[in-house]
Amino acid sequence: MSDKKGYRPGGDAQAIARVASNYYGSYRNMFEVHGWPERGNQMMIAQQSHVVRDYGSVRVFEELHRRPTDLMFPMGAIYADPPNVWLTSFYGFGPWNWGFLGFTQENARRSFIESSAPGALVVIYGASKAAEDERYNVIGVVQCSHVTGHAQQFMSSEQWLKKEADPDSKAKWNHAVKVERAWRVTPETRVPVREFAPDATANEAWQHIGARGAKLNRKEADNILKLDLQEVDVYGQTALLHAVPGSAREILAPSKAGPVSQSAYTVREGEGPKHLYILSLSGDATAFLGEPAKGHLIVKAGFSRSPKSRRDSLNSAFPNFAFKWEVLHSGAAYGLDAYPTSAHALAGEKVMQKVLCETPHARSLGGEFFLADRIQINRAWEAGNKTAREFKP
Repeated sequence: MSDKKGYRPGGDAQAIARVASNYYGSYRNMFEVHGWPERGNQMMIAQQSHVVRDYGSVRVFEELHRRPTDLMFPMGAIYADPPNVWLTSFYGFGPWNWGFLGFTQENARRSFIESSAPGALVVIYGASKAAEDERYNVIGVVQCSHVTGHAQQFMSSEQWLKKEADPDSKAKWNHAVKVERAWRVTPETRVPVREFAPDATANEAWQHIGARGAKLNRKEADNILKLDLQEVDVYGQTALLHAVPGSAREILAPSKAGPVSQSAYTVREGEGPKHLYILSLSGDATAFLGEPAKGHLIVKAGFSRSPKSRRDSLNSAFPNFAFKWEVLHSGAAYGLDAYPTSAHALAGEKVMQKVLCETPHARSLGGEFFLADRIQINRAWEAGNKTAREFKP
């Protein structure tokens, strides 16, 4: 397949080869990330048709894989030889408040800078003082520049005062390296750090890992691609309008060319396995509605790769007061396998929403939001899952 706006004869293949080597580490890795089926010699034959089909042209493909700055792309950091990927611990994951990777000792920061390249990925697990469901689990990934400074430069005045007022953090982690991007691991795909990085944690030198970081080997770095991630805000960087969860292969790869969303506030999840969910709004439903709720709950019925991340996205739009969304029903929470496609989940969602419109036990509040009693909510959940299970594409 020719690319009319591409390169001189042979140039297309050379451009693809450069991307495969520099960004993905090999042709096989490039094909695996994109889900292209060919292997061995067949990859060379099929590569250009795949690129033109998925990206529009070889030139666009190459431009999307060109570094806009001196930072490595995230996938490039994973596939570098050796990987430009590290491991450390935080008390919690909040780069929207702390836009830096902090070291208590300046020589530890210097060692990280000298041993890494700009764009290094740092995998974060919950330290011993983290929340119980985060402790010793992988909870996030940050991408670091080589810009250094004092911690106070990369956090708000409020957060700085809070940090210095806490005996556990006062005067710690002030030798900072600026974070450029960050991704939280969806709660459903968190894994124990010992499983994620068995070699780096073999000696259980937790204090050393937390203070200086540990470099990950090839197999451990590749484990990032088994996670589901959601990009989050970083303090001091341009705010994200909305970010949806997806597989690390989708989230960390460059965006493919395609139609531009017409909405500044809605971004749809990529195709892939989905869970049904029903969220409920905690707090005084009568006060929220402005009319008697009569014991009914305000709920949202939908589907997502990560219901908990969907919940957190909705809660981020609320002030931290009396109302927040909680997961009432979720396939992920019940240990159910995700439905294989969006079409399966959409069929289930439609049935849930239909049941939640049935009066007198429930009614629509517009969109995916409903007022319903618990009996009707449970009926909706059961009916939606039955439909999704039995759906035939």
